[in-house]
Amino acid sequence: CFTAVPAVGNEGGDNWRPVKKLNGQWVYQLFQEEPEFVIETSKRVAHDYQKVITQAQQEEISSATINVEEGKKWVFGSLLKWSGPIVEAGYLSHKQVVQLTADFEGAIEQKGADFFGYAHGNTIGDHILIGDDKTIYLFGMRLVLRPGKGYYDILRALDWLLLNISSNERTFELFTGWMKSHLAEENWEEVKLVFALRCIGILGWDMLHRGDEGAGEPASKRAALLRFIERKY
Repeated sequence: CFTAVPAVGNEGGDNWRPVKKLNGQWVYQLFQEEPEFVIETSKRVAHDYQKVITQAQQEEISSATINVEEGKKWVFGSLLKWSGPIVEAGYLSHKQVVQLTADFEGAIEQKGADFFGYAHGNTIGDHILIGDDKTIYLFGMRLVLRPGKGYYDILRALDWLLLNISSNERTFELFTGWMKSHLAEENWEEVKLVFALRCIGILGWDMLHRGDEGAGEPASKRAALLRFIERKY
């Protein structure tokens, strides 16, 4: 559903811009007016990127082998790095982080290589451009090993939106509904576990470490993120 054009990194390296000017809007800029379109487009892009990965593996551009140890290093390294600022701020306890670690260990032990899959890693709101002619452009093309085989990129799109849109009392229910609707075929407890890690990244690394509070009121955003991290839903 998407195409790609030559692009270069913007200053700061967090975004991309096409080498030749394209007229259009980043998909997140459409969220206030068309939230369902933004979610559906993000899902379609994430789904179709799996086709790109399959083709790359068939043509031996990329390996199809899942290195479980490499996947574990990313999961536990990220959990350690991202959770530190949250524990330091008093929003999570060390005991809760230990429990999350144990739950990931259990999931990996149970599923092995099937717990991991290759993904784009950043199918997020400012990497997807909707052209004025409705062409969808995806930037930052790459293959990375991540938990949540086949669906990690959908969760990545959602966690980025959590940071970058205004939150209110309905935010938690809206995002939970989208997850249940678009990931109905996946194991729900596993989805909640992987999304907890993604939300730890948003709260611990983006908001607390980098000081990026996104859009809207930080307290309501933090409350929604903590509910996802605690997985009590």
